[in-house]
Amino acid sequence: MEQKRALVFDITGELAHFRAYYTNSSSISYGFPPRTVIVGIIASILGFERDSYYEKLSPENCNVSVSILNPIKKYIQSINYVRTKPDEDNFKSFNNAVQSYLEGKINTYPVSIEFVLPEDDLIKYRIYFTSKNEIYKKLKTKLEENKTYYPIYLGITELLADVDYIGEFHIEKPIENKGIKSVIPEKIFPDIEFKENLSLIVEKMPFNFEIENGFRKISAVKKFIYEKNAKEIPIKNLNEAISINGENIIWIE
Repeated sequence: MEQKRALVFDITGELAHFRAYYTNSSSISYGFPPRTVIVGIIASILGFERDSYYEKLSPENCNVSVSILNPIKKYIQSINYVRTKPDEDNFKSFNNAVQSYLEGKINTYPVSIEFVLPEDDLIKYRIYFTSKNEIYKKLKTKLEENKTYYPIYLGITELLADVDYIGEFHIEKPIENKGIKSVIPEKIFPDIEFKENLSLIVEKMPFNFEIENGFRKISAVKKFIYEKNAKEIPIKNLNEAISINGENIIWIE
């Protein structure tokens, strides 16, 4: 999809958890938000309801990419979950729930969850977005006003994030002799140059959702590679790359 300009914004938080679709009892996390999460964040900024935006923000209608700005690591933590069925006496009201908890009547169960943590400071991801439809203008307005319709979070609602608008920039030809700042799709893997000490990790993740018989389902799964220390990844061939605000990136496609 040809477009001349792109919007760039950062999402920042203390922790992240982007649950891998193939896990069950233990929740494993991706190191960066999949495309499905990125368009979900954009939908939250704009105020789209759940499952209502898949066509508007499909790969055919918009391009997105993401880069990791600060080094990250992963850590598995055991979390105690509470069963909260509204029909149970313990959860008829908030006061009942608090009283039941104080009296030890609420049963908890442990679950292992993998979190993404910063090596220092905060987790920071940079999002790149372009589209030919009206969503581009609406998103630009929201970002300029520093407003979001719904709260933004890094994977789960407990991990809130801040949104910082970087700006609108021309999409230009890639800068020669400069690596790729964004994550890299599988088709580019053979072009990676292993000339320096890189910590490269491959993730298999959802690429797109669609609605079938009233239910959401994953319509495509793809592999991507990222550098966990936020280094640029050198590649031999820049044919698929573009430059936005002085950074070489590749669209998630």
